[in-house]
Amino acid sequence: MQNFFVAIIFLFTNFSHAFSLSTKDLNRIDSLIHIMTLDEKIGQMTQLCFSTITLDGSKSLDLNVANFRESVIKHNIGSFLSGSDNYDKWFEFITAIQKIAVEETRLKIPLIIGIDHVHGANYISEGTIFPHNISLACSFDQQVVAKMANICAIETAPIGLSWNFAPVLDVGKNPYWPRFYETFGEDPFLCSEMGKAYIKAYEGCKDILPVKLSACAKHFIGYSDPKYGYDRSPSEIPSQVIWEFFVPPFKAAFDAGVKTVMINSGELNGEAVHGSKFLLDTLLRQRLGFKGLVVSDIKDIERLELMHKTVENQKEGTFRSVDAGIDMYMACNSYVFIRDMRELVAEGRISMKRIDESVYRILKLKFELGLFDNPYPSKQLLSNVNQTKNQIEAREVAEESIVLLKNDGILPLSKGKKILISGLGANSKGMLNGPWSFDWLGAPEQLQPHSMNTLYESIQNKFGAKNVKYVELEGISCEKDKKQFLNAAQNSDIIVLAIGEKPYSEFMGNINDLTLDKIQLNLMDVAIKTGKPVVVILLEGRPRVFTEQADQINSILFAGYPGIMGADAIVNILSGSVNPSAKLAFTYPLSVGHVSPYYNKPSEYNIYWKNNPIRKNLFPFGHGLSYTTFEYDKLELSDTLLTEENQEITATVTVRNKGKRFGKEAVLWYVSDETGTISRPVKLLKYFEKIELKQGEEKKVKFTIKINEHLSYPDKNGCQILENGFFKIAVGTLEKRFYLNK
Repeated sequence: MQNFFVAIIFLFTNFSHAFSLSTKDLNRIDSLIHIMTLDEKIGQMTQLCFSTITLDGSKSLDLNVANFRESVIKHNIGSFLSGSDNYDKWFEFITAIQKIAVEETRLKIPLIIGIDHVHGANYISEGTIFPHNISLACSFDQQVVAKMANICAIETAPIGLSWNFAPVLDVGKNPYWPRFYETFGEDPFLCSEMGKAYIKAYEGCKDILPVKLSACAKHFIGYSDPKYGYDRSPSEIPSQVIWEFFVPPFKAAFDAGVKTVMINSGELNGEAVHGSKFLLDTLLRQRLGFKGLVVSDIKDIERLELMHKTVENQKEGTFRSVDAGIDMYMACNSYVFIRDMRELVAEGRISMKRIDESVYRILKLKFELGLFDNPYPSKQLLSNVNQTKNQIEAREVAEESIVLLKNDGILPLSKGKKILISGLGANSKGMLNGPWSFDWLGAPEQLQPHSMNTLYESIQNKFGAKNVKYVELEGISCEKDKKQFLNAAQNSDIIVLAIGEKPYSEFMGNINDLTLDKIQLNLMDVAIKTGKPVVVILLEGRPRVFTEQADQINSILFAGYPGIMGADAIVNILSGSVNPSAKLAFTYPLSVGHVSPYYNKPSEYNIYWKNNPIRKNLFPFGHGLSYTTFEYDKLELSDTLLTEENQEITATVTVRNKGKRFGKEAVLWYVSDETGTISRPVKLLKYFEKIELKQGEEKKVKFTIKINEHLSYPDKNGCQILENGFFKIAVGTLEKRFYLNK
């Protein structure tokens, strides 16, 4: 038996594995599972936080060797997550724990390390912080997302962080939800395309070979539209809406080859998702065909007892979750899951077959990532990390992601003007990098990178220090603040206000009102009353309402949390060095009560109030201005009558740059189904393409309409419906009708 064991380990540690494993490789996984004990299998299904094995119990990477040996030798733990430090500490830490795992444990199985690098290598001190997903989506350019994902992979791979818990594929329908900024916006097609681009670039990064990385599609499913807006609170979503709006981004991720899925921490239609066999087995595995590894979110099995109240104790929660389909539990700092699993097996409630299914998926992932060949960090890859080049790329990505929402002609700013800058984000690095940057809630100001500029510093660099005055105010709460601001404004030509939200994450960002806080509204009011031109920069994770002030402000930019080079990107747009080209990936609400995505029928259904038209939003989905003017003309269809299900027609439109400078334009194509058995959305985005046009240049843009793909929709069971009738194609201000008679 000992010789057999040695032979198996030799095969595992000396075989070169491709991302796609051969039948022979898979048989070797079966052989290893055959010799594993129950405790070794349960250990592989358990993921702990690094805080369990650090000296001070925090994310800082100072290893408590005794605690770590206990975790991997006594408890057989196969995975860890979290941590934050510089490259040297990461390299030393991962090397040390992998060495113990592969040299001192019986089976010598390497660890798989998870990290939330959700907008760049945001838990590495030297990492490049990019804009969050909501801003990336505003670029309407898959290459922008791919660029971020590629650099994230290059900066993550050298230190042995093989598993990235990104991208978020939740559709951002509810701006109250505090993880709104982590989504790719409110449209399912946009979320699908951006998520797919991320996964392909991250998992397919050639610059890190032979090292391989895994992405993770999260959070399956229905997490992002809680009924009351609070994080981890119940969602009530009709099954037809789930299929049409929430399933597509995950299906696109599966088609793109994503290897892992993380589960929604909340409830969907009365079921806690972590314990739902219907959602995790029937829907995820059987209907959608996902074959990879399913991981819980942090501590969410115990929340079945403590928060959802769907089980009487954690042991029952463990049974419910594993029976439903969880492969790995993010236990964080507890070994209770291991104890409960042992008891459930002894009682015959969880079979060895069920455990082997999960262990098989875990080992398969470790093999696909090449961890059995080389589990250690790579100094060679570390030497290839180019911080200067990557930061230039981060600036360019931010420039593509910042939306010019309003401009009465004051932008771009002329040189020589006297600029007053103030507001919450005017001199803050944390407001640029946002949350999930060196820390869960975003690092405190003193721990932000010394090399990055604040908005105030970047404006000084661009317009000259003598022309820029900074007033240190988060808002105006008293007469003293007002007087200080007005005194500074007397000698200024332009007022720039950096308004928004301090960084927050998950439930720490729960709010009761989308209205911007009073002192910031006061600051805008005072600035407006000076009579001087006012430019507002929105640094925020979701659309905060300030409609009354917005109507009186001269220029508004939505920058979200634009990242480490965000200040330079904003100032390049303010100065005109860069022509803005982003468009909103979400609807900016007019009020806090009526918040509706662009495709919801009530937002444009005016039959009953023709004589009392209402304003529906502050800025609509797809809105974004430029310093040049684009004209759409000659919308043409290759045919207006479709008679066969496999038929395709081509729509073309001519886009012309009528302005006086080079610009980029995101061409957005929408399709409307005029009638349907199930009430249809007003319109839905079906294709987008970003083009570049010189002054006076025109291009013909094409969209191929495929009947089954673009004209059908799912019923409540996910079965596609394709109905005869009139459809409408819309692009820019143009639209045409066509008819399906199959």
